[in-house]
Amino acid sequence: MNPKLRLAIAALSTGFVFYIAVGSFPLGRVMGDTTYGQLALFNEVIRIVLDNYVEAVDVDRAMGGAKLGLTEALDGDSAYLDAEEYQSYLQGAKETGEVGLLIARRFSFVIVSAVRPGSPADKAGMHAGDVIKSIDGHYARTLSYPVAERLLRGAPGSVLKLKLLRAQNETTDVDLVRERLMPVKVESRMLEDGIGYVKVQEFSHDTTDEVRSALETLKRGGAKRLVLDVRGGAHGSAAEAVPVASLFLKEGVVTKLVSRKGTGQSFNTTGSMAWDLPLVVLTNTSTAGPGEILAAALADAGRPLVGERTFGRAATQKIVPIADGAVVLTVAKYVSPKGVEIHGKGLEPKFPVQVRDDADEDQPAGAATLPDDILLKGIEVVKSDEKKAADAVPAAGAVKDRASAPAGGDDTVGPLGH
Repeated sequence: MNPKLRLAIAALSTGFVFYIAVGSFPLGRVMGDTTYGQLALFNEVIRIVLDNYVEAVDVDRAMGGAKLGLTEALDGDSAYLDAEEYQSYLQGAKETGEVGLLIARRFSFVIVSAVRPGSPADKAGMHAGDVIKSIDGHYARTLSYPVAERLLRGAPGSVLKLKLLRAQNETTDVDLVRERLMPVKVESRMLEDGIGYVKVQEFSHDTTDEVRSALETLKRGGAKRLVLDVRGGAHGSAAEAVPVASLFLKEGVVTKLVSRKGTGQSFNTTGSMAWDLPLVVLTNTSTAGPGEILAAALADAGRPLVGERTFGRAATQKIVPIADGAVVLTVAKYVSPKGVEIHGKGLEPKFPVQVRDDADEDQPAGAATLPDDILLKGIEVVKSDEKKAADAVPAAGAVKDRASAPAGGDDTVGPLGH
């Protein structure tokens, strides 16, 4: 069968599968009359294709494509896994070898959203925005997010072969050796004029203590203002963003996890505020997940964001096993204390910075490269914002609820699963 016709049948059959799945409900009431009409139309088109196409249509294959197409139309993290893919996914959760990439599906492409510092991918020069053309010989555009993410993992010492698509459609081959990655430590130093600098790129159970220790050291060194750098802060658990944010906030809400019906949980500060002096937050397109949750909470509290719009990925997914595999669905999204949505949108900085393409944000001291424009802007803003920020210690969200940190569970997957 012609590939284009197969794709058309799979897309059309999406409506048919959904029609069958909800057929026992009064569609006119549940879905609305317009939707019912569209499903009936899909059903009719598929009947015509099955009855008249020049070759016998493989219905099982078409229905598999329909399930894939239905979840593909939701968001980049939702997916249908057939039985083989589901078993492979479960096996992949046990693999300890990684290359340090966070990926996402956007516009049917698998792209790199963040690269872990010091990882094999980082050492190979990979960076956010790289488009992955193939993973170990598997054409990436046909892979769902869970399958692509599983293929990145493997036994420590094994080789991962990637093809990257970069500017001017240039294809680059990259071979990476998987390894057990070491934790990424919090970085801190004094800058100029009493300005401290703290960089957080990974959120683990040690991150809060590391940030607190860094703040104490900077204060002893005379820091009166702070630049908090969460560029690339996408690695780790959403749960760990709550205690880190608590170091900079009074009592109140740090983040909320909301479902389709608008219900959810509010996660409160832990009562361990360690910094009440002027502060700015640096973000870029690799700030995602826990980094975005932290940045959103501080932005709602009046701490300005400086840099680039964040990636926009702050949600939880659930695996639902079915007869022939599993369905992975996004079931809840994190929002800021004031209800600002993060997932699929990202956070827009109060002070946007256009980064030059050849700028190296992580340049070593004294290197002959372009200046770090985002950091320079952050220093400028924290200096000018000192008086305003010192007039009022920020609180977290206006709503105060009793809550614990986000609880993990076996049914959550993806970059914010536990």
